[in-house]
Amino acid sequence: MPNLYLIDAHAYLHRAFHALPPLTNSRGEPVNAVYGFMRMMQKIIRKYQPDYLAVCFDCAAPTFRHEAFAGYKATRKPTDETLVSQFPLAREAAGALGLALFEKEGFEADDLIAHLTREGRKNGWSVTIVSGDKDAMQLVGEGVCILNEAKDIVVDVAKVQERYGVPPEKIPDVFALMGDASDNVPGVPGIGEKTAIKLIQEHGSLESLLKAAPLLKGKVGALLQEHAEAARQSRALVTLEGNVPIEINWECCAVRPPKSDVLTPFLQRMEFFALIKDWLPVSQAEIHTADRDYVTLFSEKELSQWIQKASAAERLAVDVETDGLDPLHCHLVGISMSYQPGSACYIPVGHQLLGGPAQLPLKIIQNHLAPVLQRGKPRLYGHNLKFDALILKRHGLPLGTLACDTMVVSYVLNPSRTSHGLKDLVLEWVGEPMTSIEQLIGKGAKQITMDAVPVEQAAPYACADADMTLRLADKLEPLLKEKQLEKLFYEMEMPLVQILADMEEEGIRVNRTYLQQLGTEIHSRSQTLEKQIHEQAGGTFNINSTKQLATVLFEKLQLPVIRRTKTGFSTDEEVLQKLSPLHPLPKTLIEYRELQKLHSTYIEGLQAALSGPEERIHTSFNQTVTATGRLSSSNPNLQNIPIRTELGRKIRKAFVPEPGFLLLSADYSQIDLRMLAHISGDETLCRAFQNNEDIHSTTAAEIFGVPPNQVTPDLRRAAKTINFGIVYGISAYGLSQQLEITPAEAQTHIDRYFERYPGVRAWIDQTIEEARRTGYVRTLLGRIRYLPDILSKNNAIRGFAERTAMNTPIQGTSADVIKLAMIRLAEAHTRKEWAGRMLVQVHDELLFEIRPDELADAQRKIRYLMENAMSLKIPVIVDLKVGPSWAELTPVQKEP
Repeated sequence: MPNLYLIDAHAYLHRAFHALPPLTNSRGEPVNAVYGFMRMMQKIIRKYQPDYLAVCFDCAAPTFRHEAFAGYKATRKPTDETLVSQFPLAREAAGALGLALFEKEGFEADDLIAHLTREGRKNGWSVTIVSGDKDAMQLVGEGVCILNEAKDIVVDVAKVQERYGVPPEKIPDVFALMGDASDNVPGVPGIGEKTAIKLIQEHGSLESLLKAAPLLKGKVGALLQEHAEAARQSRALVTLEGNVPIEINWECCAVRPPKSDVLTPFLQRMEFFALIKDWLPVSQAEIHTADRDYVTLFSEKELSQWIQKASAAERLAVDVETDGLDPLHCHLVGISMSYQPGSACYIPVGHQLLGGPAQLPLKIIQNHLAPVLQRGKPRLYGHNLKFDALILKRHGLPLGTLACDTMVVSYVLNPSRTSHGLKDLVLEWVGEPMTSIEQLIGKGAKQITMDAVPVEQAAPYACADADMTLRLADKLEPLLKEKQLEKLFYEMEMPLVQILADMEEEGIRVNRTYLQQLGTEIHSRSQTLEKQIHEQAGGTFNINSTKQLATVLFEKLQLPVIRRTKTGFSTDEEVLQKLSPLHPLPKTLIEYRELQKLHSTYIEGLQAALSGPEERIHTSFNQTVTATGRLSSSNPNLQNIPIRTELGRKIRKAFVPEPGFLLLSADYSQIDLRMLAHISGDETLCRAFQNNEDIHSTTAAEIFGVPPNQVTPDLRRAAKTINFGIVYGISAYGLSQQLEITPAEAQTHIDRYFERYPGVRAWIDQTIEEARRTGYVRTLLGRIRYLPDILSKNNAIRGFAERTAMNTPIQGTSADVIKLAMIRLAEAHTRKEWAGRMLVQVHDELLFEIRPDELADAQRKIRYLMENAMSLKIPVIVDLKVGPSWAELTPVQKEP
């Protein structure tokens, strides 16, 4: 029997809207309900495989129920405008999915569902109503059920009888008596659900009950007589209309795969790129290659001829295939290149061949390819070129000047994007689906490596990567000029790609023996703390079980509950901090957790990264992750090692220079605050830096109204928190939590700050106003960050966008400064103006490895280049420190 599924669209949209966090696209359109709606449609279609499906919408116009009863739904709160704005988009979504859509003025979606249910049953089909609305229960019957997909419950006749004690056709009678507060259906005052059910069970129907009302004793009989017409009217209101004047084309309701040329543009406009891959999975066989000239090169003659053509081109896209993701240890499997859109070659290097032509020896490939990659023409293009450069260099094919990395272009154009992956970008900008890597190598336990993929399958995949990189560049590069981002990209971000590759290749040495000893020390301390925790708790329990810990804290020890979660009582660090003054256990737990985290993250993580004989850590510097423009670090993350705790300093002690070298740290002093002074132009703030005052003491004196010589360490610490809090757009509540004061006191401190530094307040107001007008903010060097939520009607969401608007120009420009400094340092190093190696960048600090006899010259040059990377109206200060480890650094005095 064919099955028909009927969807209550508005019910789904409401559910999605309230279930999902706020979500907007880059144009600022709220889209979370639409996204959730499409996900739900996908689940219904894939899980239940309906033959026919119809989506029913409410109309904005009044229905026949409003005409019959002016108070119908009158007590409902207005629907959130953010949700209302998504209703038209949801209709578009249904159309883009190729789903039949029904709506009719004067009727509700439930009426349409009732009508379609009746007509579907006439066809002999089974009907499933997808809804959580209790009114739909009256439609249940032979061949008709309700799917409450949210609760994964199917409601049939037996379930209706079980729930309400009456068959489905009597549901309107029960509801007529009990009324419906959500729809403002009056019912009979004083009669609730239990009484309503009992009365209908006894009398069979509403009309029979009303006829018998004069004979009923007590209050119920009187109520029924007094409100008989209200009961009849209520029944009319809750009864679904099964005869709606609409035309039904069942052929249009047949479920078919969506058309990619209709669905893809809609998903692109909504920026639902994950849904594109989910709704339109593309196999390699489905990709049309008729217009693509892809060749696999097995002979030296073929390679020579292809290289000759490529050498005359203006640009050359390069991509590598490997058997892993670690660029310093994985093996080269193949190289793909493209010098014009639609044309590409693949050179297999490391495939496990079981027959067919032999692969070219790497030496021959080097002889032909190295000159082209080194000479500067054609200009080199790629996607994630840092990875390609590291791989190729290890295999004797170092790249020359890198011209354009499309991953970095995407990042510069919109750093807030969640993905800068090639396949997502090509689908969005070029409109071409690409084969996913999982389709070649699989996933999970059955995943293979690229070298095990047959060449005939790998070649078109690899060629497409190079080809599409050029096509993507054709779309994205013109936008750099349009958005005034050319200088930032070509003069800062692209030179940085090679610098970061060199730093990753260099790595930093770690004292393996010391690290192992520290691990033993931490393990011993953890065991001691574990015993201490059990003693303080009065018994043993699983310390890592939040449920057992909550039982100990809040039931056994009777400590106050600070915050509840969906699964119980919160025991996070913030909660433990608040409980610490009340009992010794929370403080011990905090120390224990810190030890466990640092041990797993750094002691174990660093030793894992040191696998093999090499004594150096090679972190990955991520150029396209943070929205502010700052670099991040991963595998391992060197930027999160605590600097203020004793244990954090012990971990840093493991980082050492090569024998015969010293570590030199160059750290920008208060760069964010100096940037705030420069950008805001506040006279008091600028004067403090120009006079080389202690800015935190100066702020403390200004805010707390004391002479500078009477500023205590506690006042200075509070002022420091306020200074940096202002930079990061802190709220009064956030500041109150950090200073452990009331929100009112925190607001007073913030107000006083702006009274003393009015230029900062004026700049913040101007910046937020400009962001509201344009939808974005920029750094001094033009780096852009979009703020789609800056006009949100949700106060919390808008407030976060406003804080981001004021923070980004400061943090982003600070990030630009250190990037400029790294480029100037690299250029000077190439000119042999200083000797040594730049190893690590962490926040505002650069770490170098330098010989003692070259240290003095290097210090002068590094300090000069960093302090003069960008011209500011206030002095920029770089603090230099030298020592035998990252933790044992001695300050270097600045030469007069």
